[in-house]
Amino acid sequence: MDEEVPPSEALTNLVGTRRVHPIEQGDPAQIGPYTVLCRLPRGGQGADVFVARTEAPGPLVVVKCLPSTAGELTRRRFVREVDNAARIKSPRVARIVARELDAASPYYVQEYIPGLPLDEFLAQRERGGLNAEELRRIAIGLLRALRDAHAAKVVHRDVKPGNIIISDKGVYLVDFGISRYIGTERPDGTVTSGLAGFGSKLFASPEQLQGLPLTEASDVYSWGMVIAYAAGARHPVDPEDELSPAEYWMELRAGRIDLAPVPHNLLDSVTHALRFAPERRQSLSDLARDVEQSTRWLGQTSEIPAPRTALGDFRSLDSVLEATRYHRSRLERAIADTPIGFGAALGGAVLLGALVGLALTILFYIVF
Repeated sequence: MDEEVPPSEALTNLVGTRRVHPIEQGDPAQIGPYTVLCRLPRGGQGADVFVARTEAPGPLVVVKCLPSTAGELTRRRFVREVDNAARIKSPRVARIVARELDAASPYYVQEYIPGLPLDEFLAQRERGGLNAEELRRIAIGLLRALRDAHAAKVVHRDVKPGNIIISDKGVYLVDFGISRYIGTERPDGTVTSGLAGFGSKLFASPEQLQGLPLTEASDVYSWGMVIAYAAGARHPVDPEDELSPAEYWMELRAGRIDLAPVPHNLLDSVTHALRFAPERRQSLSDLARDVEQSTRWLGQTSEIPAPRTALGDFRSLDSVLEATRYHRSRLERAIADTPIGFGAALGGAVLLGALVGLALTILFYIVF
C-alpha cells in the first residue's frame, strides 16, 4: 500500500466534521483500486461502508461492500440497490462512479459528499431546532432531491435525518439501500419484503410500518416527519425511541404528532404531508409550490446554503415552474428586504414613470 492510513485523530482533517470511525481489525486496506481510509456507519444488509480514494490528493469516495459470506438473496438486493441509485440523475444525490458486483466481496463506489448529516448538524448546535429560513431551505432542497428520485421511478423508503447531508453546496439525499424501483422496466435483483424494507421506524410512513406496497406518497410522509423533527430538534411522536413499531403505528393512526415547533408558514404543508392515508397527501409538486409561496418572505440568517438550481432541473414543466417561482421569490425578497434593493426598485419605478410621462408628452405634441 503506497499510502499510510491516517490515525483516528487525523480523520477530522481528512473528512471534515462528519462522524467517522477508524478502520477495524480485519478490514481490507484496499478495495479494488481504492485505498480504505476510515469507516462510516454500517449499511443495511450487513454491508460495510468505507471512505476511500485512489491516490492522494484525489477526491474521496464512499465504497459500500458486502462480505464474501453474503448469501445470494443479499447479493441480488445489493445489485438492486446500486441499480436504483444509478437511475437517478440529480445534483442532489451522490453519483455512482464505479461498481464491481461480480467480485467475491461485491462493492460499488459513490462520490463522497462532504458535510454533516442533519441529525449530526442539529446535535452540534447550541440552540434547538432550525429557524424558519433554515427549515425553508431543508424543505425545498429535500423536495427537489425526492422529485429527482421519483422522476427515475425510485422510492427512497428511508428518508431520515441520517440520510440527509448538509454540505456547502446544499442538501443531498443519500443511501438508497432499501429503495424500490416502481417503473415498468423489469429491475435486476429482487423486490424487498416489508420486513427487509422497513427502514427507520421513526420516519417511516404508516403503510411502510404495515408492510404494504409503497408509492411516492410514502417518501412524502417521511419528508413531513423530517421537517417536524428538524423544527424542534426532537422527534414529534417518540422522542426517546421507546415505543414498539405497533405502538408507534397507533400513535400515527391517532394523529398524536407534536407539530408545535413547526413555524406557522410551514404548518399546513407538513400537516398535509403527514396525513395518515397516502392518497390524501399532497404531491411533491404541490408541496414545493405551497412551501415556496408560504415562505417566500423569510430572510433570517442561515447556516444552510440556499437551494441551487441546476440545468437538470428544467427537464419537466413542474420543475421549470418550481425553479421560476423560487428565483422570483428570491428577487422579491432582495427588493423588499434590503435597503439597497428597495431603493433600486423605487428608483427604477420613478425612472420608468418619468420615461412613460416623457413619451406621452411627446406623443401629445405630435398628435395635437
